[in-house]
Amino acid sequence: MKPVRRRTLLQAAIAAIAGLVTLLVGGPLLAFFADAWRRRQPRQWVKVCDLAELNSIEPTHFRVVFKLDHLQGGLEEVRGVYAILTDKGPLVFSNVCTHMHCSVRWLAWRQQITCPCHGGFYDRWGQLIGGPPPFSLPVYEMQVREGEVFIANAYVARNYL
Repeated sequence: MKPVRRRTLLQAAIAAIAGLVTLLVGGPLLAFFADAWRRRQPRQWVKVCDLAELNSIEPTHFRVVFKLDHLQGGLEEVRGVYAILTDKGPLVFSNVCTHMHCSVRWLAWRQQITCPCHGGFYDRWGQLIGGPPPFSLPVYEMQVREGEVFIANAYVARNYL
């Protein structure tokens, strides 16, 4: 039987200490993310507007409020959205720029949605035209019920017009 060298013992000790540190740091991180995933906000539907309030020329800005009942304190999350009629029905998308998360606004005289922070431009349907933003504005999951437009607190893939 070969004798154990000091170098081998030192390497084993370093590996044991590294494993212990990994468990001490990684365990709480794993628990944090697992808890956040477990407390994920349930799907919630809120009314945006009546279908009659929309047109196919200009997007209309609305304010929607989602209840955060899954958190302590019953907080609310207020979001701004734009809604417009398309050939396929209503389209509801976020008013938050995909570049630096500034609120965008519709400029009727330009017939564009613009981000005042860094000059991003979107068309009337929220599709990216130019500027630094990397993506078009996110589209909400949407339903029309009895002439009213509802959105969920979830985004869907953008179906291009």
